[in-house]
Amino acid sequence: MSGTSGPISGGGRWHHEIDTPVGGLRVVADAAAIVGLYHSIHDPAPGPELLGQRVQGPTAEESAPGCAPGVPVAVPPVTADLLTRAAEELAEYFAGSRQAFDLPVELYGTEFQLRVWADLLTIPYGERRSYRDLASRQGNPSMGRAIGAAVRANPVSILVPGHRVVSSTGGVAGYASGAGTKIALLDLESAVRATLGTLGAGSRIP
Repeated sequence: MSGTSGPISGGGRWHHEIDTPVGGLRVVADAAAIVGLYHSIHDPAPGPELLGQRVQGPTAEESAPGCAPGVPVAVPPVTADLLTRAAEELAEYFAGSRQAFDLPVELYGTEFQLRVWADLLTIPYGERRSYRDLASRQGNPSMGRAIGAAVRANPVSILVPGHRVVSSTGGVAGYASGAGTKIALLDLESAVRATLGTLGAGSRIP
């Protein structure tokens, strides 16, 4: 994962919609990395500058905004490959056969958000951390509310696993597509961990 606090432009972004057991996902890529992964019901909803141009499939062609219908604009090959790989790896994740992603990810946010999102990537598959845990890692255990806001603003759901962050009591509020989706993702990972016989190893929820 890499990150930047620079400006976001939708001109070099493409997104592809896929169906999953937790509903639709919009996968966004540029020419170098996955830059967005949003649930179809996402709050706040991503704007056009975050999604870029929509494609029907990873290798499809569509008319560019402002062009006459039928005028094709090819998806750049590197971007098409990223969208294809993302769809494949997400399918494996939901099937329970993938516990880590191999996709390049580029995150855009403030310096504080980037630090929090980097911490999310350290949470192992099937485990959970509290907002207080993450606040402690940032050097201030009392800043849980700010941590929660940064986690909710995470632009690359699942790949950057904000769903693994819960309250100190185990509550699951605060996920961008609702508690039901967050619970479904946690239950999926817990079931896979249980199948592997490693459920609870290293877990540390206060």
